Amino acid sequence: MSDTGATPLRRNLARNILDLLRERGAAPGERLSRLALAEALGVSRTPVNGALALLEELGAVRTEGRAVRLRSLELDPGSLGAREGETGVARLLVAIARGRADGTVPDEVSERQLAQQFGTGRGVVAQALSQLAEVGVASRNRGHGWRFTAGFASPEERAASYRFRLLIEPAGLLEPGFALPPGFATHMRREHERFLDRAWSDEDAPAFFEINAAFHAGLAEASGNRFIAAAVTQQNRLRALSNFNWRLGPQRVAVSVREHLTILDLLQAGRMARAAEEMRLHLTDAMALKPLR
Repeated sequence: MSDTGATPLRRNLARNILDLLRERGAAPGERLSRLALAEALGVSRTPVNGALALLEELGAVRTEGRAVRLRSLELDPGSLGAREGETGVARLLVAIARGRADGTVPDEVSERQLAQQFGTGRGVVAQALSQLAEVGVASRNRGHGWRFTAGFASPEERAASYRFRLLIEPAGLLEPGFALPPGFATHMRREHERFLDRAWSDEDAPAFFEINAAFHAGLAEASGNRFIAAAVTQQNRLRALSNFNWRLGPQRVAVSVREHLTILDLLQAGRMARAAEEMRLHLTDAMALKPLR
C-alpha cells in the first residue's frame, strides 16, 4: 500500500471516483471534469482535487496542465488502504466531536494535546484533523496547532438551522434547472444501502455523515442555483461535529437512509413536487428528534 498519508475521507472518495468511472464505462485517455465528478458525488471540488491527487500518485490518472486524464481503472483497491485500518481515525473523530460537545476539547488544540488526551498516536491525530479540515470544521493555525470552526452553540441554533434548511432544500428540488448529474443516483443508492446491510456502531458516524452530507449537497448542486448550493454546503459544515457525535441510534440511521432513497426514487421518476414534500417531511422529522442519550 502506498504510504500517502491520505485521510480516510480522501481514500474513500478516490474509491468512489473509480467506481463512478467504471459505471460510466470510462476509457483510458478520457478527460475528467473535476466539476462533473464533484456534482455526481455530491461534494465540493476541494476534496475531489485531493482524491485525484491520490489517484495520480497511484497511477490511475495523470495531470496535463489543468486537465486530468484517466490512465487506468485497474487499480488494486488495496492500494487505497484497508477500510479496517481507518477504525482508529473514526473512533477519534467521534471522541473529538463528543469532547467539543461537552467542552473538554477547546477551540484551539495541538496534535500532541489530542494524542495525550485520547491516548492515541500522532499519526491518527493528524489524519483525523486533516479529515475535519476537509469537511470544513477545523483549520491549521498559521503558527502552531489547530482551530475548530463554530458549530451549533445551542439546541436553539440547531432548530434555527433546520428552519433555514426547510426554506431552501425543498425549494431547490423545484428549481427550473434542476437535473441530477449522471451517476449520482446510482452512487447515492449504493452508498446508502451499505448502512442497511451492516450492524451500526458509533464509529460509523463519520462515514454516515459523509454520505448524508453528500446527498443534501448533491441535490443542492443539482438545483442549478449556486446560492442554494453554497447555503447547503455551509449547513453541512455547521452540523458535521454534531453528526459525528451521533446519539439517535441505529433505527434513525435506517429511517434516514430510506427517506433519502424515497426522495431519489421520486426525483428519478420526475415527481418533483412530491420529492420536495418528502424532503420537507424528512427535515421536519429530523428537527424534532431528541438524542437517545
